Amino acid sequence: MRSNRSESGFKRKIMRLVALIIPAIGFFAVSLPSEGQTTKKHSLDDLITIAINSNPEILAARDQAKAVGGQLSAARAIPNPEFEGVRGQQKSRADNSRIGSTSSWSVTQPLDMPYTRIPRVNAAEAQLQASDAMRIAKEFEIISKVKNRYYDYMRRQEELKAANEDMDLTRQIRDRIQLRYQVGETAKFELIRAETDFLNVKMVAQASQSRLNQSKSQLRQAVGPQLPANFEIAAAPFKEIEFPPLPILVEEIRNQNPELTRAKAELASAESKLSLEKNSRLPKLALKAQQSNEPDFRDRSYGVVLTVPIWDWRIGQVREAAANVSRAKNMLHYESQNIETQIELAYQQFETISYQVKTLENEVIVQAADARRIAEASYRHGERGMLEYLDAQRTFRAARADLIRAKYELALISIEIERLRSNPQTLSKLLEQ
Repeated sequence: MRSNRSESGFKRKIMRLVALIIPAIGFFAVSLPSEGQTTKKHSLDDLITIAINSNPEILAARDQAKAVGGQLSAARAIPNPEFEGVRGQQKSRADNSRIGSTSSWSVTQPLDMPYTRIPRVNAAEAQLQASDAMRIAKEFEIISKVKNRYYDYMRRQEELKAANEDMDLTRQIRDRIQLRYQVGETAKFELIRAETDFLNVKMVAQASQSRLNQSKSQLRQAVGPQLPANFEIAAAPFKEIEFPPLPILVEEIRNQNPELTRAKAELASAESKLSLEKNSRLPKLALKAQQSNEPDFRDRSYGVVLTVPIWDWRIGQVREAAANVSRAKNMLHYESQNIETQIELAYQQFETISYQVKTLENEVIVQAADARRIAEASYRHGERGMLEYLDAQRTFRAARADLIRAKYELALISIEIERLRSNPQTLSKLLEQ
């Protein structure tokens, strides 16, 4: 009997233990990532989409455009009617007694005169166009910044890859020379040079790793905090862009550059405001209906009210508006010259760097690689010394570093031309994603 009781107690303990273990297993099964689960790699378009949808400066520019849109709605609205009402008591002069109640009211509807409405609406529309152009300019600025940081990250990755390859190669050379030194086939001087070369390349690799980490942080800073700190990048090498001839580029920029569009719109707004200030001195019309209620009679009247200014006190506002027009003209002239100069210089740099990239890629690197291969073969056969082989290695590494730098500079100048060009179709595609 006791044995049965003890057995049943043991079973109950086992069941309780199982009941505690199973939820824990389930928790870990849910919490731990599956073996095949991978972190999403962000492409350049992904990074740009995140930036233009969350960047505070862009969001502020969009809010500003909405606010100016509200000003346009106010400018298009007709004047509000005005109501005035008065109520009182009529008293006798003889005994100061109350005779009866008096009241009066009037409703006035100002008329929106065409010579004030048209320039007022035109000024608001131009201001909205200027605000929208500022938003577009800010969006292209952020896009360019993200692209710059992205390709800088690609550059640092390529530099680190090259440095690691050099470190492996110089380590092999050092180990090989060390073996030859141990058997007396080479001098200690060559071993020291090989060791020094390996240490120098090792320091370059460490510095490259540090620059890569910094570049990743700067890329996240450009995109925004919505990008996770442990993000990964889908590598995509820069593809050289083919631009139209310079005259066509200049014409495109004149028509669609947002900075020029903003300057043109601000000039149009200033001119409309000047017309508004001048026309505000002209007579104004209004419709008016009023009624007076006396104890003994009631008086009603309807008609048109003509307001004619006797003195012109708006000369200061007119002068200010005229000065704003002159300032807007000068700013438009300055922006036009400045942007055209920028695109001319950028296009010249693009052609120069593009030629450098092609020369380095198709000639210099090829020749340096051939020289390194010949020097290595000659060293293996004892035809040349170690120093010549190391010099060939350094020449190749220098040429490769120049090529990586030139590719990145080509990417930067291409991004700058795209920013100045500010193709609205490119922006529309990104905003639709």
